[in-house]
Amino acid sequence: MIKLEKISFFLDEKYEICSFQDSVKVVIYEKQETWKKGEEFEINIGQLNSMNLLRKYFSNIVENLNDCKIVVVKKAQGIPYGIFYESDYSIWELEGRPEDFLDLIIECEKKHIEKMKEEEQECVVKKLYEGYYLIDLNELQFTKPELTSKKAIIPFLDKFEFDTLEVICCHIPPWLIEKEKKKEISIEASKLKKNEYKLLIRQIK
Repeated sequence: MIKLEKISFFLDEKYEICSFQDSVKVVIYEKQETWKKGEEFEINIGQLNSMNLLRKYFSNIVENLNDCKIVVVKKAQGIPYGIFYESDYSIWELEGRPEDFLDLIIECEKKHIEKMKEEEQECVVKKLYEGYYLIDLNELQFTKPELTSKKAIIPFLDKFEFDTLEVICCHIPPWLIEKEKKKEISIEASKLKKNEYKLLIRQIK
């Protein structure tokens, strides 16, 4: 998960954003109540005359950045770019001073994370036809064992309009029964075979 309140910038001597190769320092900005300049690391790659040394040097920078997973440069290319990419960093290309972009970066990162969550939800929920969707909890136990029934179903109930949500499961989750008692949803349950039920969930409007 990206640490949204920390952003690292590769800067030149004028504190302006520059490329990996031309930077003289990395500065981490951190937001608590307001944005503040945090740790700084000096950079000097002039003496690095081999690809192995360059790779080791930037791998060490990655380690020093710890939980700061957003990096900003003027131009992302070469070995340093590959190292940050492999380390699952969010890499931004911008030109100017860090203070001009801090809130913009965070806003865009949040939108990106929400989009990823929605795409993940779409992978879990299958649209069979207009208004009719399917979640197979029995299948998810094997493909996405980290997903509980709540994690799989609640985001869909909260965010999507639907006529019917079909749920295949080995038992009826108690929390769904509670939702039905509160008249938030209606459930039509049928037993398909041993340890397999089909639930037809509908919204109560």
